[in-house]
Amino acid sequence: MSKKISDNTLCAFATAFLCTIWILIANNLGMLGWAGFAGCTAYFAGPKKGLNALPITFTCVGSGVLYALISVYFGNQINFAHIGLVFTFVTTFLMCFAGKSKILAFVPGAFIGSFSTFASGGDFMIIPSIAAGIFLGLFCDTLGIKLCNIFGSGK
Repeated sequence: MSKKISDNTLCAFATAFLCTIWILIANNLGMLGWAGFAGCTAYFAGPKKGLNALPITFTCVGSGVLYALISVYFGNQINFAHIGLVFTFVTTFLMCFAGKSKILAFVPGAFIGSFSTFASGGDFMIIPSIAAGIFLGLFCDTLGIKLCNIFGSGK
């Protein structure tokens, strides 16, 4: 009787393998590799998995990106020393308040999108990079499940 490989090991392998490929692709396309990992994290942190996870993950992460891009834009346009404080209040309020909506209920996703956009300095490459990362999460999850079905417990 052959011993099965642990599901944790198989999922870790799938994620490490696909994340390595992601970094190779991201670097060659001029994308923000770290932002892809933020999108991948958002997928795994979200309330749903599989294809059903995509609408809420994209909507919530995208809303955070949008809030941050608006904040960066107006912060650069308005000559007021404390504009960052005003936009911190407004965007944080809006992200939390919007969480009452079913499609925006994954509030941590909005914060992941927002802080990633701020970390990029408002670089528009955040959009394709974080979006690719959400798909990366889906692919890691799917490959991990397939490997578990073949080599693991199949659960």
